[in-house]
Amino acid sequence: MVMKIMEDEMDSQSLLGNYLNDPWKRKIRIIEHNVNDDTPILIGLAGFFGTSISFLNRSFTSIDFMGVLQKLINSDRLDSFIIVLPDTMTAIGGNQYLNSSAVGNYEDFIVKDLLSYLTVKYGVRKTGLFGKSSGGFGSYTLTVNHPDKFQGFIDVSGDCGFEYCYMKDFPETINDLRKTGISETIRLFRGKDYHDQRELNTMNMIAMAAFYSPDIDEESRISMPFNIKTGQFKDKVWQKWKKFDPMVNVYDHLEDLDKIKIILQTGKRDEFSLNLGMEGLSLILQENSVRHSFSTYDGGHFGIDYLYLDSIPELIEYLKEL
Repeated sequence: MVMKIMEDEMDSQSLLGNYLNDPWKRKIRIIEHNVNDDTPILIGLAGFFGTSISFLNRSFTSIDFMGVLQKLINSDRLDSFIIVLPDTMTAIGGNQYLNSSAVGNYEDFIVKDLLSYLTVKYGVRKTGLFGKSSGGFGSYTLTVNHPDKFQGFIDVSGDCGFEYCYMKDFPETINDLRKTGISETIRLFRGKDYHDQRELNTMNMIAMAAFYSPDIDEESRISMPFNIKTGQFKDKVWQKWKKFDPMVNVYDHLEDLDKIKIILQTGKRDEFSLNLGMEGLSLILQENSVRHSFSTYDGGHFGIDYLYLDSIPELIEYLKEL
């Protein structure tokens, strides 16, 4: 059978009245193949600066996500699947899949609204999460926060080891915010047709703060982990960020994680040093006797959809056997 790609729209009560005035009606792309009563659901979470349609983009330099699915079907490694791709784009460029007063309630959007929609459409089914970068972070975070909802996840180079993946961008972000401030930087970013890497890095730091350290008393409800004027480090704000770092909070979830299918993957040469965090997370799980799969690959942060050739069949097979 050929894959069937469908598009639908759902109402999200969780996103009503969000601070950024982003849409509360959200499109959902669904990819089906040979669906039967035992077919599990995988929810794909996009990386930052991406959304559901990003999974459908075609690449001519490396295998893309749709190419991965087609190759798995052609090789008889996948006989049935339901893959759900929700639109999670925001006015600040992406998502960390958390509830935030500075962005919106995107954890509730996935766990309450999307799962309710899928239950109505498909009935109760085993469900897993997958994603790369911010999507990998979201897959881990939503699963450990809701182990009753998700039975497994794939985390590909997800945000982890925050000192290594974020702090190196703080100096340039401080210099940029001294020129325009948070609100104006966001406005200018949204109005431009092209962004260089420095602008993307600065916007990414603003967005991380919007999810990790929202503060209704600060500009744009965002508290940065440093004083923009003096450059002084704000340890109290940084500790708010660190609570979301998987290398920190994994210790709070060891018992639940031992009952969940965990697949960690990363490129050995990740440009954001996320391989360090992923390696550390795997070692923590190993030291605490938590079963998981961890693989490193010859690659960086981009063009690594081929990693799903290994992980998606592994997660689907596990969910089918539950």
